[in-house]
Order: sequence, then structure tokens, then C-alpha cells
Amino acid sequence: MKRSARGFTLLEVMIALAFIALALVAVIQTQGQALRLADEARYTSRAVFLARTKLAEIQETAELDLGLQSGRFEQPLDSLGWEAEISPMPVLPGLFKVQVWVHPVDRPPRQGVTLQGFAYRVTP
Repeated sequence: MKRSARGFTLLEVMIALAFIALALVAVIQTQGQALRLADEARYTSRAVFLARTKLAEIQETAELDLGLQSGRFEQPLDSLGWEAEISPMPVLPGLFKVQVWVHPVDRPPRQGVTLQGFAYRVTP
């Protein structure tokens, strides 16, 4: 009797399924990484915006409070905190360096986005 070879053997099907499984694992890992990166980008853009806002707020005040200040943002951004340090620059009287850090409240204060600027006040 002569048998004609038709269809696939069990071994060929199992090898094909193994290749498909490996490809799906790679796709799922890539999707997970993309979600983490999107979340990190969202945090960074919010933190930079809030740091710029806080820096501008400090720069526009008439009286600068030297030293360290800290606080939390209001709802819905209350998961983020800020810290600002204002120090005089010895190079030019009236020039102050302002550093602002924005960080998640569950992390130490100086871990996160940092922004630095300057403020000038005319001294009499």
C-alpha cells in the first residue's frame, strides 16, 4: 500500500506553535514597555510644567524668602510635591538663584525634575 503524505505532522505543528508563542511573548513585552514609557513621559511633562509654574511664581514675588521651601500641589496633582531653594549669588548683589524640584510625594524631595532659574531684585 502506498500512503500519500498529506497535512502536517504533530512535531511540525508543535514547532510552529512554539514560534508563535515566542513572537507573542516579545509583542506583549514590547507593549508593556511602551505603557511604562508613556507613563514616564506623562509624569515628566507634568513635572516640568509644574516646575516652570512654580519657578515663575517665585520669580514674580516682590520679596524673596531665602532658604528652602516645600509643599504639595493641589488636586488633582496632589500626588506631586515641590521643593524650592533660593540663594543669593555673590557675583552680583540682587541676583538670586532659584532651584525648583518636583517629585512624587512617595519619593525623597530631590528626586524628580529639577529646574533652575534666576531672579533679580534691585537693592536700595
